[in-house]
Amino acid sequence: MTEMYVPEELSATDVRRVDPGQFWWLLVLAGLISLGVGVVVVANPDRSLKVLCALVGIYLLAAGVILIVKTANEHERGAGGILAGILALIAGVVVIRHPGQSLVAVALAVGLWFIVGGAIDLSHAITGPHRLLYLLRGGLIVAAGTIIVASPHITLKTLAILIGIGFIVNGALQIAEAFVVRSRQHAAPG
Repeated sequence: MTEMYVPEELSATDVRRVDPGQFWWLLVLAGLISLGVGVVVVANPDRSLKVLCALVGIYLLAAGVILIVKTANEHERGAGGILAGILALIAGVVVIRHPGQSLVAVALAVGLWFIVGGAIDLSHAITGPHRLLYLLRGGLIVAAGTIIVASPHITLKTLAILIGIGFIVNGALQIAEAFVVRSRQHAAPG
């Protein structure tokens, strides 16, 4: 019979706590990438779906990793951030894997990621600090995702503009959140 390995228990003193404020620059980076992708998509909505999907897919992959890392170091955010990060990774793979085959798949992947991420931000607005910032971002991103999911058969140009606007808003608010986190770190004693 095979025995199962059970790791030793870790005590609370064995785990090194990391201040999430250390990683404020990751939010700036994600926000700048989001802004860049959004501006490129809005400026060139008639470009091919493959270019749009590659840009959106790369951003979703990067955002997924950043969300998972950020949530792993921020205890007040809960498991919802990890769920949103995993969903962003899945959406990124779907978008990159099927760039020109189905506009509906791209619309649904991005729209669902917007809705879940926005819903998590809305719940964070109820329970956490910086409520106005989370309420604003959550509401706008849920609205953009709902519009995209409600009408996935829209034209490429309309989809590109909606996705671009969603990424611009998300990027601007991520950068704002980064500076709030940074100022909170500098204001903290010690």
